[in-house]
Amino acid sequence: MSQTELATPLPRILVVDDSRIVRATVKKHLSTQFDVIEAADGEAGWERLEADPDVLVLMSDLSMPKLDGFGLLARVRKSADARIKHTPVIIISGEEDAETKQLAVERGANDFVTKSTDRAEMLARVSAAVKLAKTARELRTTEEVQARTTTTDTQTGVATEHMLHVEADKAMAHATRYHGETTLVLFEIDRFDSLRAELGEAVADQLINLVAKLVSGRLRKEETLARLTGPRFGVMLYADLAGSRIYAERLQETIAAARVNFKGRQIQITANIGMANAQADGTANFDELLAKAVHRLEQAYSVDRALELISQGELEDVMARLPALMAKLAPLLALTR
Repeated sequence: MSQTELATPLPRILVVDDSRIVRATVKKHLSTQFDVIEAADGEAGWERLEADPDVLVLMSDLSMPKLDGFGLLARVRKSADARIKHTPVIIISGEEDAETKQLAVERGANDFVTKSTDRAEMLARVSAAVKLAKTARELRTTEEVQARTTTTDTQTGVATEHMLHVEADKAMAHATRYHGETTLVLFEIDRFDSLRAELGEAVADQLINLVAKLVSGRLRKEETLARLTGPRFGVMLYADLAGSRIYAERLQETIAAARVNFKGRQIQITANIGMANAQADGTANFDELLAKAVHRLEQAYSVDRALELISQGELEDVMARLPALMAKLAPLLALTR
């Protein structure tokens, strides 16, 4: 009886470089052990990374048209999708000076290869990055399984997303039975990744804990504060949209009024808000309600805030949210045609 050997798919690597020769060289070095796909500029690379969940490692040049390597790196590290955000990034280095390379590391690059790196070294570096990616994905899968059953967030002591789901199902069922309204309010510490890079992981965790404590102190008995992920939280309210907007404004004021001192300087904390109302959005399903609230939260980054950051030279944070900002401006831009 003959046996059929099943082939194991090769780990997929995305190479983004505007030089066809460089892409061909990298592919030649790696194609025996990896499935190498290509993009000729940062925008095309970003679109491919978003669309293809099988990409394990991103290799990118820094100088490219449309979206350069720093812009692409910023989008990756600011992504709300954990798969994308934690993708290992190897910079394909040309003649960049040490300062440029250090900046790339500070913004989240994992490793470098030069355009003349030999095959053995490139294989070793990419293999290490693939191993890192697989380990991270396995860890996130384990954490997601735990999150589906755990009720208390170990860091902050507030509820988990699983517990919010349980409480929201009860609230939505109660509202349907008694013709009431429920609103999911999501909020997130603004510019958290920049704060973490500036202040360090330990201080960033303290900021998360502080926000959880501030908001928990203002909850009513029937309300549950939950931490969804990172600096993002949610509260399910027995309230209509008008009442929820007032609640959200007060919540933002509470967070903004916090006095946080670090090494002699005052740190200003602000929060973005996204809401979804079961009645207004026509859904009795919490997952649908959550998806709508998440979308609105991610669109909440204001044009005024973007202009302020540009004036301060903090371009990477703006670049990461540029598609959402352009979508906001589209109706205005249409009037100028």
